[in-house]
Amino acid sequence: MVKREIISKKVNLIRHHLNRIYLKSNISLEEFLSNEDDRDIICHNLFVTLQYIIDICSHIISDEGFEEPVFLADMANILVKEKVVRKAHEQPLKDMIGLRNIIAHLYGDIDFKIIYEIVKNDMKDVYAFLEDIIDYAGL
Repeated sequence: MVKREIISKKVNLIRHHLNRIYLKSNISLEEFLSNEDDRDIICHNLFVTLQYIIDICSHIISDEGFEEPVFLADMANILVKEKVVRKAHEQPLKDMIGLRNIIAHLYGDIDFKIIYEIVKNDMKDVYAFLEDIIDYAGL
């Protein structure tokens, strides 16, 4: 059985970091690219958000005794198979896990134009994931 208090805490932390991203993201691409502080704040909070998503996935898989993933991206397949996450959210979840790895391991080579586009257009995927998790955990 999944520990609801752990999931709830991580969901609230994700919301906090999403808010930090939102507060800094109402700028043009040019401003984003020229302001190192805004880039750092957004990337850091995006990374932390994505790490909490991975933590939630790992927690559910472990607590529920689901099959163990070989790679982090396998968590998306497992959670869809176990009906924790909707099929439509499988690829976006894999993409989020991949982005976390890019930020964590290749920070110097990040294309900040892509980060800007993700923050402007793809954060809905994080909210969709949260919706699935909240439903699953009964929060």
